[in-house]
Amino acid sequence: YHSADRKGRFSFSPSGFIPQKEIVYNGLLPYADRLDKEATELLAEIKANLCRAVLVRELWPGVSFWSRKLFSFLKLYGRRFSKEDHVLFIKLLYELVTLPNLEPHMMQGYARLLIQLLKKKELLSRDDLQLPWRPLYELYERVLYSKTEHLGLIWFPNSVDNILKALIKSCRLYFPVSSTQEMLDEWRPLLCVFDVVMQKAVSNMELFLPTIMPPEEHSQGFQLWFDELMNLWMSVQNQPSWEGHLVNLFARLANDNIGYVDWTPYIPTIFTRILRSLNLPVGVSQMVAPRYLTNSYDIGHLVLLITALLGGPGNPAQKELTCLFNSIASFYHPSNHGRWQSRLMRLLQRLPASVVRRVHRERHAAPSWIPPVPEQQRLTDADLQEFSSSLIGAALLAMFSKTGSMDAAYALQNLALLTPELIIPPVLEKTYAAMETLTEPHTLTATLSCMIGMARSLVSASNHYPEGRTHVLPLLMGSLPGVDPNDFSKCMITFQFIATFTALVPLVDCSSAPSQQGDLTEIEKDLCFASAEFEDFVLQFLDR
Repeated sequence: YHSADRKGRFSFSPSGFIPQKEIVYNGLLPYADRLDKEATELLAEIKANLCRAVLVRELWPGVSFWSRKLFSFLKLYGRRFSKEDHVLFIKLLYELVTLPNLEPHMMQGYARLLIQLLKKKELLSRDDLQLPWRPLYELYERVLYSKTEHLGLIWFPNSVDNILKALIKSCRLYFPVSSTQEMLDEWRPLLCVFDVVMQKAVSNMELFLPTIMPPEEHSQGFQLWFDELMNLWMSVQNQPSWEGHLVNLFARLANDNIGYVDWTPYIPTIFTRILRSLNLPVGVSQMVAPRYLTNSYDIGHLVLLITALLGGPGNPAQKELTCLFNSIASFYHPSNHGRWQSRLMRLLQRLPASVVRRVHRERHAAPSWIPPVPEQQRLTDADLQEFSSSLIGAALLAMFSKTGSMDAAYALQNLALLTPELIIPPVLEKTYAAMETLTEPHTLTATLSCMIGMARSLVSASNHYPEGRTHVLPLLMGSLPGVDPNDFSKCMITFQFIATFTALVPLVDCSSAPSQQGDLTEIEKDLCFASAEFEDFVLQFLDR
C-alpha cells in the first residue's frame, strides 16, 4: 500500500467527496452541524495512523488500536468515506487477517472489522473489488484443521470458527471469475462417497463457491458444477452426513440466481426429500426413522430453496408446495404433538417471511449492480394468492398449538401483508367467536395475538381489503371484557391488542367530516360516522 499512499488515493478530499452510506439519523441530532467536521478529522487521523503502523510493521498496539478506532467510526458515522477509501480499507484488512502466524485474538479483531466493511454488498460491485480466495482458504485450513491445537501448542477461542465462516461468506462475493474452476480442481478429487473426506470437500464447496455473478459469467461459475452435484444429490438415498451441506449450497444458488437455473426436472424429487427430512411418523404403528438416519436439512435453507423455486411459467413448484402442505396439515392440529412439532412450526413461520422478502426484492428494492430477477420469473399477484391459499389451512390450525400461537401469528402477519383479502376474514371470524365464548379463554389469547400481528394490514387503506377498517371499532369494543384481573395472560394480551390499534388509529371523532368533505367514498363515510363511538370505548375502557 506504499504505492497507493504515494499516489494519494488514500487521502481525504472534502471537495467532490461522495460518502458510501451515512447513518441518516445522525442528521436529527441537536449537534448535527458539528458531526461533519468531527467525522472528517477522525477519519483522516485513523487513515494516517493506520498507514503509519502498517508501514513500520507495528501490529501491536498500533494496527490493533487504530483498527478498533475504525470499528467505532463505523458504528458512530456509518460508511462515511469515499468508494476508493472503502476498497483500500478492505484490501488492507484482508492482507492483515490472512497474515501467517497471526495471534488468534488479533485475527478475530481484524476479521470482525472486515465483516463490517463488507456488510452492505450493494455498495461495492465485483468490478470495484476483487479478493483472492486462496489466502482465506489457507487460513481456514490452518485454524479448523490445526495439527497443533490438540497438542496444546496453540489455542483458538471457541468463537473463531463462526467468525471465520462469516468472513468467508462476506468475501466470496468478490472472488475472481477463475476462482470456481480453481476450487473445483482443488476439491473435486476428494468427492468419493465411500470416504469420510467427502464431508470436508462438500462443506468447503458450500462455504467458498461464489454464486452471485452477472449472467455472462455463469458459464465460469455455477454451470461448471451444478449438473454434477445435482446428479450426486439425486442418486443418494441413505441420507449421508454431507447431504445437508449440498442442500445449503443449492438453496443459496437458487436464491441468488432466480430465473437463471432450470430446476423443473428436479422439483418433484426436491419436495419429496423435504417431506422426508421433516421426519414425520407414518401409519398406525407411528413409525419414526431412527435418529442416526435423520440428517435433517436446515429449515432456514429449505425455506430459501422453496421461495426461490416459486414463480415462472406454470409455477410447478407451487403445485408441489400445495401437495406438501396438504399432506402435513393434520400434523399442525393442536392435538398432534411430538418432536417433529418444532421443525414444522419453524417452516410455517419462516416461509411467508421469506416470500415477503422476495416480493420486496422484486418490486421495491433500490436498483444495484446485483442482477435483478427476470420479469417472467417474478411472482405475480395470482402466484401470491395461490401461495397464501396453500398455507392458510395449516396456519389456522397452528393458532391453537400447545407450543403457543406466536409462530402462527408471525406466519399470518406476513401472509396478510401478501394477500389480506384471503387471510384476514377467517381470522376475524375466529376472533369474534372467541370474544363471545366464556369457556375457552385460551382461544381468545391465541386469536388476539394473531390479530395484533395483522393490525397494520387490517387498517391500511389498500385496494385489496378496504372493508378491513370497519372492523376496528367492533374489535376494540369486543376486547374490553378481556381486561380481567383474574386472568393475567388474557389481560396482558388485551392491553397489547388495544395499545396496537390505538397506536395505528387516532381516537378522534370525525363524524362531522362527511358534511365538510364532498369527495369521500361510502366506506370512508361509514368510518367517519362510526368514529363517534370512540368516546364510548374510552369511557368503558377507563371504567374497566
